[in-house]
Amino acid sequence: MDILVRYGEIGLKSDPIRKNLEEILRKNIIKLLRKYEIDADVEILHRRLLVKVNTKDKEDLALKLLKKVSGIVSYSPVYECPLDINEIVNYGVQIMRKKLNTIGKEKVTFAVKTKRSNKRFPFTSVDVNKKVGEAVVEKLGLEVDLENPEIILGIEILMDRAYIFTEKYEGLGGLPAGSQGRVLCLVSDGIDSPVAAFMMIRRGCRDVLLHLKMSEEGLNKARRIAEVLSDYDTELEFVVYDYTNDIKDIVEKLKSIKKENYTCIFCKRRMLKVAEKYAKYLDCDAIVTGDNLGQVASQTLKNLRVISEGINYPILRPLIGLDKNDIVEIAKEIGTYEISTEKEIKCPYLPKHPKTIAKPEDIKKIKENVKLI
Repeated sequence: MDILVRYGEIGLKSDPIRKNLEEILRKNIIKLLRKYEIDADVEILHRRLLVKVNTKDKEDLALKLLKKVSGIVSYSPVYECPLDINEIVNYGVQIMRKKLNTIGKEKVTFAVKTKRSNKRFPFTSVDVNKKVGEAVVEKLGLEVDLENPEIILGIEILMDRAYIFTEKYEGLGGLPAGSQGRVLCLVSDGIDSPVAAFMMIRRGCRDVLLHLKMSEEGLNKARRIAEVLSDYDTELEFVVYDYTNDIKDIVEKLKSIKKENYTCIFCKRRMLKVAEKYAKYLDCDAIVTGDNLGQVASQTLKNLRVISEGINYPILRPLIGLDKNDIVEIAKEIGTYEISTEKEIKCPYLPKHPKTIAKPEDIKKIKENVKLI
């Protein structure tokens, strides 16, 4: 099976950057397919990539996996055709006939849509549409519907060949993973942080997932989430830090001065300090969290300000302005939602009335009083 891969943003870059991104995308496709024991060759064409799947019994799986490769806007199983108008017309009729046999219908509406990257080809896109469309009507007796066709016969004319197809799958878009540096993602067993990690992969980052362990159940869920995300970033790393002593220290010190309502704030401050150390050690360029503005007490704007204080890395919050329903839908699409929600693990240290509006001067006094970070 041959699969024509299309990208979006990559095509807007300068030639040297575009070529580099194309090569990263090519390697990412190969790595993911190899993970599932699929042998494939990937060729860079003129602003397209061609995936040749050599493992016949896993062609359908290859089509599903390409959905997980960031940088791909869309892709289609294609038939390669010589760059000759008569050949294109003949192939178009044959492919439409095969499509009709596949769907088990004799009469459907159709349209031909041609994209001509090779401007030296002597026929315009409209010319090709007309010639192929007329042949399909004559040979197969089908009706043209340019507004709402049941089948779209797609044709792409490149520099030295043409490709014809009837299926088009949507990809993730974005930029190839590994093209924009490494980030340290704080990942729990919940819904939000895995989505934040995914969104950074989609923007071209390599993820190092840091799980701050407070229970074995939470750790096991986080490991399974990491395995799901590893399809999107085949070089993803998963790191565990035992956080139980840290949170106990915070709770005990705040309890001693009757400031338990500040637990979530100082917990998040300590988490970011731990993340900062790992980011430096693992050569990451930023820290990523699943914070969503106003969702919980620690995520009010005032609290985010004091939580972020003193961290010497950029703190990226890709979910900050999203609606919760949007986050849930993304989690479902990428395959982490069911794991995150199968059994809710509540934090045993959550105060009854967590502080929602913390002031920098109050944080400073508490820090000095009980020696907290």
